[in-house]
Amino acid sequence: MRAFYIRWVILLAIFGGIAGLGGLRYIREVKTISPKDVMAQSSVAGVRLMGMIEAGSFIKALAGEPFRFNLSEKGEKVAVVFSGEDTDSLLRELKTIVVVGRWDREAGVFHASEIALVPNYGFITSAYVFSLVPLGFFLFYMERRVALLYVMIKEEKAYQAETGQ
Repeated sequence: MRAFYIRWVILLAIFGGIAGLGGLRYIREVKTISPKDVMAQSSVAGVRLMGMIEAGSFIKALAGEPFRFNLSEKGEKVAVVFSGEDTDSLLRELKTIVVVGRWDREAGVFHASEIALVPNYGFITSAYVFSLVPLGFFLFYMERRVALLYVMIKEEKAYQAETGQ
């Protein structure tokens, strides 16, 4: 019975490690910050800023000029200069986007070079949790029942090894 619990502890440790690696990847490559958090930082590169393009602030790029707009969230807004290409027409007023670039605190401008996908990991994580956690409990319960049944059969006299007659 002790091996049973050791095996499950090892499995939980492995799945915990995988979840930890997924969390690190999320923090490093997917997590976004708000305009309020960006303004509190000094000049930082490689920031993923998420917000809504404020109505009336969007200025389309002319030949060689960058796009200019304000990203806002919960009353805070940041001026953004986007120097990349908008090939899919993702930039429009009142749309929530994620821009990747660097914050220039002295100029008070966020210099963006690319547009990223808006993450919706809350839904995905909850779907995995609501499907995999009950499945794990079910497997644990069934394995425990089979192990207990095996012990009961062994202890009973109903099961006896065949003798070589």
